[in-house]
This record gives sequence, structure tokens and C-alpha cells, in this order.
Amino acid sequence: MHIPFSGRRKAAALLLTIAVISGGALSATPANATSTPAAHSVPAASKNSVSFLKIPGKTVSAKGTAKITPKIKKTGKVEVSKTTLTVKKGSNTVAKNKTSVSLRPGTYSVTQKVTYRTFTTKTTTTKVKKKVVGVPAETPVEVTCTASSLEPQFLDETEVEPWAYLAEVSCTSPKFDGPRVLELFFIDVDGQWGGITETLTDIVITDQLPSAGVAFGAVYVSQDDLMKTTYITKKTTKKVYSKVITKTSSTQKLVIKKRR
Repeated sequence: MHIPFSGRRKAAALLLTIAVISGGALSATPANATSTPAAHSVPAASKNSVSFLKIPGKTVSAKGTAKITPKIKKTGKVEVSKTTLTVKKGSNTVAKNKTSVSLRPGTYSVTQKVTYRTFTTKTTTTKVKKKVVGVPAETPVEVTCTASSLEPQFLDETEVEPWAYLAEVSCTSPKFDGPRVLELFFIDVDGQWGGITETLTDIVITDQLPSAGVAFGAVYVSQDDLMKTTYITKKTTKKVYSKVITKTSSTQKLVIKKRR
């Protein structure tokens, strides 16, 4: 790999710019461990039930009819599947287990019936893996790096001082998935050492020239978003039902009056 002289000048200028921008020390706070709340059930209401209300009498014309339907009251967590009426006039059954009945003027005996289930809600919490942007593109981030090798680079055999040092560097941070393994040319820029890839897309800035096998702190800037694997909390709520309950009311007297 070889960067021409014009490329090296450009690299140095970019490194100096980034060094100025990222001058202050960045805080790289370790990712906090998160705990998954245990699955739990929401406590049931103190009373989950259905009660019957009295069906009020009605007044109709001499040839008219009054439509009556069951009257119930739900308390707590209840799902009603069916309500019916059984209506008698004397010993004669006018309607049996009907959802509604139309009655002519007269006196009736009415019994209501309801079929329902009570329930509780159970919420289960799980964690789902998701990739998010940990560090946006061109944003400085503090990293810990280690160079596996360090080779001086010369323009030709007559040079005594290398213009750069080529190093393969592995960098990590709690803010992105890693490690990021980069092949960098390290250049001295006004007392700071900046490592840059041949494509000028990744820059690592540190206070001194890295030594092979020794970890060092640095500021890293990439032209790409640096992704981070995270876990989002997903809650699933479902109803847990009781057995089917059938309840029958006591018999009530119902009077349908004829309008005068």
C-alpha cells in the first residue's frame, strides 16, 4: 500500500482539522447492564361479576308491543357472551331463552340469564435484539486501541525519517459494536499522532505514536455510522379467562300497560 505525497498532505490537513474539532476529552461511559422485569400478572379486581337489573314496565297503544331486552350490570373484568330472557304469562311460556321479546299489554313473569367469563390480564416482558446507530457518521468518539504492528514508511531509500508509520489497529468502545480493525498511516500533526486509512474514511487521533501490542486511548472519527447492538423491551399482554359462568336471575313481575 502506498499513499502519494499529495495524498499525505491531504491526510495531514484532515487530521489537523479533526484534532481541532475533537479537542476536548470525550467521555466513553460504559454501557449500563439492563435487567428484564419478570413477567407478572395484573391483580384481578376485587370482584368480577355480573348482576341483574330490574326490567322496567312500559306503556304502549292498545295494538302496540313493547320490546324488552335483558338488563345487566358488569363489575370488574368481565366478558359477556350471551344474555337471554324467558317470559311467561300465567302458566303459558311466551318466549324461552330469547335475546329480546316484543310483548303486548299484560302482566308477565320474566327471568333473565347471562353467560360470561371473568378474566385477568397477564403481561410478559421480553427483550428483542436491534441494531441502532451508536455513533453517527463524522462524530468523534473515545476509543481504546491496540496496534498489532508498526512499520515506518519511506518515500525512497534515501530518506532517513519516515513520513508515516503503517499500523494495523483494533479499536473498541462501549458506544459501538467492535472491534473496528483498521489499517492506518500514522502521521505527526503538530504534536499529535493521527492515523488515517488510505481511503481517508477513518481517522484515529492519539497523543503519541502507538507501540505494537500496547493499548492506547484515542479519538476515532469515521465517515460511516457506527452501529450498536441493543435490546428493546417488548411487552405482550393477554387475557387469562375463567371457565364459562351461567347465571340466572330470580323471576320478576313485568307489567306492560295499555295507553288510555
